[in-house]
Amino acid sequence: MKEQVLLFSLALAVVGGGTTHAQVQSTPAVIGLTQGGNPQGFIQGSNENGITFSTSETSRGDFIEFTKIRGSGLDKAIRLDDRSEALSQARALFSAGDYRAAAQAFGGVARNYAILLGIPQNFASEAIFYQMESLRRAGRFQELAQVMGTPAGKSAETKLGQPYSERMAFLKLWALLGSEDMGALETALEPYQLPVTGSEEMLPSPPFKPMPSSEAIQIAYLRAKVYDAKGEKDKALLDYYRVFTLTHANEPFLAKQAMGSAMVIQKDEPGVDAEGENRAKKQMQGVAYAFSKLYPDANMPEAFSKFAVRPEMAPPPAPAEPEGEPVPEGSAPGGEKGSEKGSEKGSEKGAAKADAEKGTGKGSEKSAEKGKGKGKG
Repeated sequence: MKEQVLLFSLALAVVGGGTTHAQVQSTPAVIGLTQGGNPQGFIQGSNENGITFSTSETSRGDFIEFTKIRGSGLDKAIRLDDRSEALSQARALFSAGDYRAAAQAFGGVARNYAILLGIPQNFASEAIFYQMESLRRAGRFQELAQVMGTPAGKSAETKLGQPYSERMAFLKLWALLGSEDMGALETALEPYQLPVTGSEEMLPSPPFKPMPSSEAIQIAYLRAKVYDAKGEKDKALLDYYRVFTLTHANEPFLAKQAMGSAMVIQKDEPGVDAEGENRAKKQMQGVAYAFSKLYPDANMPEAFSKFAVRPEMAPPPAPAEPEGEPVPEGSAPGGEKGSEKGSEKGSEKGAAKADAEKGTGKGSEKSAEKGKGKGKG
């Protein structure tokens, strides 16, 4: 009776989960006993101490403590046969990027199989974890915080091993954002930042510790929200830029939200609505234009969409002067002085040089006359 009361409360605590299936009363499983072999039967309930197990689906089973099942910690010899089939639909929605529907489907699995939530590494707790991850990716942070606060949500942290525990740490950060506890979120983000010492004190905000880009994107967005809430808009803007320049395909929702938040900040900068070109306007145009191309179906407010034009590029620099000595004034080709003096000296030297090359010198005139004479005769 005690086990059934616990399970009933867990089932009611699961948030969401619209599904056509009813809550199961038993699910097939094979367990490995320390003494007694590997019986095949049905699990009818579970709690922190053990499971209710029967070899017949219709008869009431016996309570078996976890200490009598092989394995230690979270590695218990319990095989749940329904896992793949129960999770298949929700997994397909998650893989397709339909995170709202996936969150609902995963929640339904956790609710329907609430009798398993006390078992180490059970797929109902796995479904709760992916329900929260789906809510995060869909931007439903308040619902994520609600699910995490339930007993079923807590089972995702206590009943699943690595790598779930590491990813749960990030989901906790998002739950703080969902509950709008910005002070606690700011404190929770500190371990992800490097200490500010020496030359780093000149930076506008502390740099992040080395981490995978998938994690850096999340930390940057969360810190931007903290700065934004505190009114430190310049710092928030830098982190928003980090988010949408690091990713689009991996975290499309965060990229889209970061661009929108950046435009809200930049819209209030001096000079954005002024006539002519300036840095603030070009920056606003760059983000608005990129947003319009990446999310053509988004309904961008007119206050932002009017900036969605390709920013004018600066003209290329003028070609550099050719190397060498500068040409004196008036000596350039076509100049009057240059044409007179240059033509005189140039023609004399050129003619002499040409005659020398052709073998004609001072005797060329006599040779020409002689040749003409011969030609006439």
